[in-house]
Amino acid sequence: MDFSIDSEQKALRDAVRELASRHAPQHGQGDAPVGPATHDADTWSALAEVGALGLPYPEDAGGFGASAVEVAVVASELGRAGVLTAYAESLVAGSLLAQAGHELLGDLTEGSALVVPALAEPGRAWSLASSSVQAEDSTLTGRKGPVPYADAASHVIVPATEDGALALYLVESPTVENGHVVLDSTKATRLLDASATAGALAQAVNLGTVALCAEALGTMDAATTMTVEYLKTRKQFGVPLMTFQTLTQRAADMYVSLELARSTVQFAAMAIADNPEDSATVSRTKVVTGQSGRHIGQEAIQLHGGIGMTAEYAVGHLTTRLTAIERTYGDTRQHLAALAAGLSDHGQVDVLA
Repeated sequence: MDFSIDSEQKALRDAVRELASRHAPQHGQGDAPVGPATHDADTWSALAEVGALGLPYPEDAGGFGASAVEVAVVASELGRAGVLTAYAESLVAGSLLAQAGHELLGDLTEGSALVVPALAEPGRAWSLASSSVQAEDSTLTGRKGPVPYADAASHVIVPATEDGALALYLVESPTVENGHVVLDSTKATRLLDASATAGALAQAVNLGTVALCAEALGTMDAATTMTVEYLKTRKQFGVPLMTFQTLTQRAADMYVSLELARSTVQFAAMAIADNPEDSATVSRTKVVTGQSGRHIGQEAIQLHGGIGMTAEYAVGHLTTRLTAIERTYGDTRQHLAALAAGLSDHGQVDVLA
């Protein structure tokens, strides 16, 4: 399988890489972000200008008719630079708007509206199959959260239970408390009814998860590169750390994890481009990136020693982001459980036959 990218994708990569370098946090200068990510309007406008926000949507809906492969290219560069944005969240919301044929998609792709999905619920495991939010007469009651970037969002998309089935609703100017969307007989517009919601949610979250995994790939790449450079320059007992065989072996293991994640993410992007409903491939990708990200993040901090634990140094922020991604849209254990549940769909292989 050919994992190389073409000239147009390289041009997109270079444009986003330059953009990300301009908007990357300046670690060591006192202004690196700590805590929940906040929405940066300047970065968002820059992404809109290069067309990143409208990549995967049909041209007749205001998009660029690209695919998950181009989305992965963008997300990877954002992750490599450590730029925190609502990119994955907006892709989920945009996919739902596109499937509903809603005119708000145009504002989303232009960057004039920030639309995010409100899918998680406090105190409940990740699931797309149910929602405690109740819908009645175009009003919603319940609570969703945590919802990243909800405090800056102009709209949120909420799955809600309506007559015992799940439907999708659009809420304008949501009420947000401590990162949670609070709905108290809140007026809402139905986007999709029960017959279309499950399939639409699966496709949208698959796209968003591929973007997150690609961001994790870029983050792992940055952490690995930073660690290797540190081993080359930091001296102990008068010689560079790279001269100690055990440390170079651990760095080599990081590289193996990185390349495994790279192949997996690239394959997933191509698979979702061909079949947006391929949730099994997305689950496998989430497992691999979760495990690889944990390995690379932990090793990067330990091989840096004490400096890796400081808030002023980038490697800790990269590991924090990898940890957050691993727990978004289902963690590693949940995706492993989903894959295990589908084992009966496959026939047995007799390796001795």
